[in-house]
Amino acid sequence: MRWNYLFHFYFKRMRKSKLYMGVSILFFILLFSRLIFFLTPQYYGDWPSEVAMIVQMVSLFYIVYFYRTFSSELLYGIQSFFVDGHRIMLEKISAMFAAHFIYQGIMVVFTYGMFTVLYFIVGIEPSSIYLSLFRFLLIYMLAPLMLNVLYGVIIAIFFGTRKISFFAILLLWIATGSMITELFTDYFSTVHADDWQSLFFIGTNYAMTVYQSYTGFDIHWGNELKLVTWFLVFSGIVLVLSLRWSLRKPERNLVIKVVVAMSLLSVVSAYGVGKVSTKAFNNADLQTEFDYYMDIKKTETDMRYEIESYSISLKKKQATVEISFSDMNTLEPTFQLYHAYPVHVIQAGNEPVKFERSGDIIKVYLPKSTSSLTFYYELVDTHFVPYTNGRTVLQADMAWYPKKRATPMYEINEDTGWTKLSERFLSNESYPFTVQAEDVLFCNLPKQGDIYSGESQAVSLIKGQGKQLTFGDYSITYPADWPKMKEKVGTVLSQLETTVQEVQLLAPTTIQALPTTIVFSRFSPDPLMTKDHLVYNTSYREAVDDYEVTKDFQQELLKLFVQRKGPYRLHLEWINLASQLIREKNEWIVDFKMRSIDFFDYPKAEQEQIELVYHLYYQLDAEQQQQFLQTWYKEMDETWGWDQVLDLIEEWS
Repeated sequence: MRWNYLFHFYFKRMRKSKLYMGVSILFFILLFSRLIFFLTPQYYGDWPSEVAMIVQMVSLFYIVYFYRTFSSELLYGIQSFFVDGHRIMLEKISAMFAAHFIYQGIMVVFTYGMFTVLYFIVGIEPSSIYLSLFRFLLIYMLAPLMLNVLYGVIIAIFFGTRKISFFAILLLWIATGSMITELFTDYFSTVHADDWQSLFFIGTNYAMTVYQSYTGFDIHWGNELKLVTWFLVFSGIVLVLSLRWSLRKPERNLVIKVVVAMSLLSVVSAYGVGKVSTKAFNNADLQTEFDYYMDIKKTETDMRYEIESYSISLKKKQATVEISFSDMNTLEPTFQLYHAYPVHVIQAGNEPVKFERSGDIIKVYLPKSTSSLTFYYELVDTHFVPYTNGRTVLQADMAWYPKKRATPMYEINEDTGWTKLSERFLSNESYPFTVQAEDVLFCNLPKQGDIYSGESQAVSLIKGQGKQLTFGDYSITYPADWPKMKEKVGTVLSQLETTVQEVQLLAPTTIQALPTTIVFSRFSPDPLMTKDHLVYNTSYREAVDDYEVTKDFQQELLKLFVQRKGPYRLHLEWINLASQLIREKNEWIVDFKMRSIDFFDYPKAEQEQIELVYHLYYQLDAEQQQQFLQTWYKEMDETWGWDQVLDLIEEWS
């Protein structure tokens, strides 16, 4: 009865408070203005990132409101005049918390409705992205705003009405705010997802990037456990501080027992944070993977065997891969498998065999020759190959199943200093595959019942948040935050088809035609071309049919279709000139005839040579330019330099 009265009292008080209601209205004013004036129009998946930023802003005012409300009540000291004063105070806190929860719940629903309406207006189709969006708002909006009640109460009990309390509010606001990762970037960029220090922030890993193609929003069970941990910690602090008003021993003993129980639960939940947090958005995990491949050593391999077929079974994260061999001429065969995936056992027939790992290479010790090997291992979450909320992107050029390869999955590109997939161009050899998996969005193998089966160079499999459509002979897979793809895909495919035809006029290609199965993405995963499917990464926030994206089609397809030949810098400028020729020939917009992206990093003497090449090249007509580029690629080898290119173009001039 008394609690109900207190609840209604605080509910009405918040409604009549200019500060509380003003802050709530300010939240929507800021959100609406950001959505209208400041956001990249086409990057819809990252729109909700604005919420975390605005929550940080308004939290300060909410903390001040609850501090002022509770410190004023403590000032009168009414709880000291009653035997059950301690209980009255706890009822006040819980009633105030419940009233705040109702208002914030309404705000979350209204915010969710705003995003939902906007998504429908721009044309984002119904999918799990809408449910994920609601979970995102619960984690990064509702939960942080609910903690503000506890912050205000703790400071009120600690400092009362003293002026130092506002300094304490400011410190607590900064330390617990959802934008702390941006304020202390240098520190938090070194904290891994499974480090205990990750408990020190409850916001997003990046302020403006909260969505990845097919992986979805930056949400995972680690978020929820982290919030549970801090709710338990701050609630425990409130209970401990409230003991000063407890006059009865049984009451004090009960509070102490509750605090001990909450402390134990907070330790358990804190321990679980590192176990279930995703590494997909974590910068420290990215750097760790990069450093791993920087230091990886070359391993001796033995590939004197021939693979006949694969049978792959995925049950959630548990993978079982049976490899059948047509020929086995060694007792120590080696295979390529991503080093992060723990192998539980390898069997030859029904008998376990010994094996050892060196990075991405596994060496198996066979007691005798065998016709098959079965690998039992686990797919785990890493930054390079995320696996979160049951979603993962397993590309054909990744070592997500054992392969006949002699190199690590990634290697360092000596020209750029960054990592690259070692298997950029797949071998022409194909195998029969059988793949059994649940909740698959995309697989490049034909589906037969519940099984994907067919012959291919390699297998790509996506279990993620996305959509699919059929356009003529093409099967298109695209991220869930891409709107109106049916209207855009025609223009995109037309330009891709024409580009492939033009590329074949300039140089020999690894693939003879544009694959009819295409996966589009933004920023990740890496681009990939095989005989039966294309994975195209736009690397832009704009829509797939926007000029900023389509202007790169030619360069990207040249990289995917044409094997690198000659020195890196020469090949890069050849691609740049070839892409310009294709665009001009088809009357596609060419804003600027730029040099390659690395041009300005070259020595001045080399820049002058390149400028002379471009100058002479632009004096040729279109047919001469095409013939020159054909000859350049055909004759170029690793011994070539810019002198040879100049000699060649001077012949044409």
